[in-house]
Amino acid sequence: MLVSGKKDYLFDWSDPSQKCKVVQTSIQRPGLLRQNSRTGSLINCNEQKIALFRHGGDVFAINEKCPHAGGPLHLGDIEEMPDNTLCIRCPWHSWRFDLLTGKVRMPKGQNRAAKVYPVTVGENGKLSIGFDEFNARYFSGDIDF
Repeated sequence: MLVSGKKDYLFDWSDPSQKCKVVQTSIQRPGLLRQNSRTGSLINCNEQKIALFRHGGDVFAINEKCPHAGGPLHLGDIEEMPDNTLCIRCPWHSWRFDLLTGKVRMPKGQNRAAKVYPVTVGENGKLSIGFDEFNARYFSGDIDF
């Protein structure tokens, strides 16, 4: 299934110049580095809400809802774990989910997982997201393409 848009429109979490910016604070300390307010992108594809994140040349797709409490994962931050695994941190309770497997990395001892989807990036930057199957609504005549 093809998602319209290009990877260049996604915030790149591996680029320090996009993660932080120089801002003036209310206490007038010039040059203070603060995290930029950019987040992942929320899309609706195959009748699923998907959070998209870019880290360097890689794009990751994960189900929008945190399996712990339903938090909006597209608003979370990407974190690199000590073993170099990339995780998304849920903004509600700071649970971390592996962006390749969907498994919970923190807190330890949890047996939940977020659904992740394979993403390919075409030569022209177009993104394709893989699903196990098409949503049944596509075959019922309920929706237009």
